[in-house]
Amino acid sequence: MKALILAAVAALGLSGLLHSTQALAQSWEVRREMREGAREVAREKREAARELSRCTTKECARREIREGYREVNRERREARREIRREVREDVRDQYWRDGRYYRDGRYWNRDDYMRRYYGNQDDGGNLVKGLIVGAAVVGVTAAIINAQDD
Repeated sequence: MKALILAAVAALGLSGLLHSTQALAQSWEVRREMREGAREVAREKREAARELSRCTTKECARREIREGYREVNRERREARREIRREVREDVRDQYWRDGRYYRDGRYWNRDDYMRRYYGNQDDGGNLVKGLIVGAAVVGVTAAIINAQDD
């Protein structure tokens, strides 16, 4: 009996250890994307500073400053996009089996899975806002029409 309990505890400990290494491996990819993004932004900043130092006129300096901001912001957007994509894939890999999502003891197709776990997070808050805005638009339109008739 003791051997059976010891084997069960060992199996649970081993499965917990394997699961934590899997989680670390998945988050490592996200952290790698974050590091790459930070490296690219820093490179663009250095390049913008180098280009700005070559300028001799105000016009050139203004143009290079604008271009530098544009390039650095583009790199930031791209880094954020890649990190979001990696996080999305991380979540997908966690529940993806045999070409379908598997969660809560059953398989889900993509649409049902997204609707069940990621949809309707505001519980109809947009409907109320839409009705209020619609009523306001109708009221303003009616007031304008009445004002024109007078």
